[in-house]
Amino acid sequence: MTAEAIATSLYLTEEEIDGLCKPLKQRFAQRRYIKEVLGLPIAGIRPDGLPLVGRTMVDEKLNNKKPSASERGFKWSK
Repeated sequence: MTAEAIATSLYLTEEEIDGLCKPLKQRFAQRRYIKEVLGLPIAGIRPDGLPLVGRTMVDEKLNNKKPSASERGFKWSK
């Protein structure tokens, strides 16, 4: 993947997940670590077992950013 494609990707790449879960190598152990220890939701699982983790969720959780109401959910006011 090119640097531009990685930056616009919705999900973390295999290398990013490996770096996030270091020293864990097994996909199930990585999925459990991301879900239970880091508290991040898993969007799905690729056929090779790699957990799909949203890039914005990781950025918000690891950088202590609160999700803005305008980005998520309904706009109830006009």
